[in-house]
Amino acid sequence: MPQMLEARNQFRSKLIGMIVLGFIALAGIVGSAAILMTMNQRQMEGVAHTYQVERQVSAMRLSLMRIDSFRRKKDTERSAEELKTYRSRLDAAIDSFGDLTKDNPRQQARVPLLEGLEAQVLLQVGAISKAEYGERVHFDEPIAMLDVLTKAMQDEELRLQGFRAGELRRIQYGFYVLLAAAGLLLIVVGLLTFASLRRFTQELMDSRQALRDANTGLEQAVQERTSDLKRANGELQRFAYIVSHDLRSPLVNVMGFTSELEVATKRLGEMLADARKTRPETLYPGTDELIEQDLPEAIHFIRTSTQKMDRLINAILQLSRQGNRTLNPTWLDMNRVISDVAESLKVRAEQADAQIIVAPNQPEIYGDRVAMEQILSNLIENAIKYNHPQRPPVVRITGRRIGQTAEFRVSDNGRGIDARDFDRVFDLFRRSGTQDRPGEGIGLAHVRAVVYRLGGSILLESELGVGTTFILSIPLHYSEEQSQVS
Repeated sequence: MPQMLEARNQFRSKLIGMIVLGFIALAGIVGSAAILMTMNQRQMEGVAHTYQVERQVSAMRLSLMRIDSFRRKKDTERSAEELKTYRSRLDAAIDSFGDLTKDNPRQQARVPLLEGLEAQVLLQVGAISKAEYGERVHFDEPIAMLDVLTKAMQDEELRLQGFRAGELRRIQYGFYVLLAAAGLLLIVVGLLTFASLRRFTQELMDSRQALRDANTGLEQAVQERTSDLKRANGELQRFAYIVSHDLRSPLVNVMGFTSELEVATKRLGEMLADARKTRPETLYPGTDELIEQDLPEAIHFIRTSTQKMDRLINAILQLSRQGNRTLNPTWLDMNRVISDVAESLKVRAEQADAQIIVAPNQPEIYGDRVAMEQILSNLIENAIKYNHPQRPPVVRITGRRIGQTAEFRVSDNGRGIDARDFDRVFDLFRRSGTQDRPGEGIGLAHVRAVVYRLGGSILLESELGVGTTFILSIPLHYSEEQSQVS
């Protein structure tokens, strides 16, 4: 007894320590991811800012060229109206360029030159007088100077764009590393938790078998040890609930950040499409593959891993909750119970072209109806699901009374189970044979847990390629004292 208590305390301490360490690491990863997303947003805004500046540079050049072309027009009345429009656009473009580049001294130094070019061109077309022109800088070839200034401004923006694109790549790489670390950490914590739970469950099963073997007149000792096992099982169920419940919080965070990455990927795709149309020469080699293939593939891998982790957590929760459900025993007409279960699976059977044959004269028992329905439904569904590919499924349910026990047999003509897997098929998340059917490996573990709660046992007989028979031994009269630790 003291050794069991010590082992339980050690198990609890190790499990809690593992969970705490995992959550601390996940919290760090989540915080880092938030920082990286903020940096990513800032760099994307910078790239968008660069495109705005380039548009203003193009607008200024176009307006100056159109104003300069007025020297060759003869319709002065129409030209004056158009000149007013182009001059207004040019003023707006220069003002916008100045506002957008306030944080860039190099570009700010070119604003006075642009204003001088504007005044000189307006003077040439007669839009302003020499007095209005004043003492601004004079250029011998204003249009040639316009080409020089435009190229210089565009080169500066290309430099900034290259720097920001490099920062975006580094941030994206950081996202990959963080999300991969988060997914790996979740998988490791889940595997370690599962291994600990399985080991502890196996220890409980070994202790239960020892109690059966020792039941030779030591009724008091058996009752004491059974009580200890039930308390230990309660601790295990609470641990399973705590682990699965607390794992969901970081899992939700990872799912949320994955969704935000998908949004960010979509925005990057839109920016990439815009860049292809307007500035294809600015795209670095491999940018298309990075944004359109590598990033979506990484996000898909993370989403698939988190979805699998979510299914495993739900399975742990379902199994842990089974031990907390209150049983409501009543006299059961098993002919009616089995017929109702078969009727509820009628559609499933018809889809698989399966036959469900229920033998008459099933023994009556005093037990929990929901528990018996869960047991039979799982076994019949498995018999239909794991059918032999060369023949339609046939499921037979028979029952008989043996002393104070009712024995029910659920037989099928399916693919069968290898003798080496007779024990493992009842383990949580373990399945036998080819994994070509959907499922998480919890059905038979759940069946065994319910059977044990009813004070019964379950065995199987099987031959590969011939079929399988599950043998249920259920007490005719359920009592809390007979209920085993599930």
